[in-house]
Amino acid sequence: MAEMKLYELVNHYHIGTELTCAEAMFMACNEYYHLNLSEETRKMFSVMGLGMQTEQSCCGAFTVAVGIIGLMTAKEGQTDVNNMEGYRMIAELTDFMLGFYGTLHCVELQRLEIVGYENPCHAIVEALAKKLEELLAGRSILRRADAGQIGS
Repeated sequence: MAEMKLYELVNHYHIGTELTCAEAMFMACNEYYHLNLSEETRKMFSVMGLGMQTEQSCCGAFTVAVGIIGLMTAKEGQTDVNNMEGYRMIAELTDFMLGFYGTLHCVELQRLEIVGYENPCHAIVEALAKKLEELLAGRSILRRADAGQIGS
């Protein structure tokens, strides 16, 4: 079987499950990029779904995608002040969301009507996954063999 695309994994975890957009994005990225992130890290991201559980905040899947960009672009042992690559990717992801959907606000995104989707969140999370995969194309986490698990 061919390896699934990131958006296919996101759909697998999101559509027809009880996982939030944030949890689905986290689970898919963890699997797709072979991040081996800990259960503690999953729990940290789990509360970001549904606009930080309030629907009054930023899209949870977008927030997780930004965290994954940070994980993939930040330099080991350095502060992130000079992470221009990460900043550029986040700006591009933000522009993508605002350009297509007009907002990052969870409750406003949930009100959208998207042709072919019963739930607009499914379309939005799928589109986010496609854009994230495009932005991170060819990147991987490089760790020393003895570095252990990220987030452990």
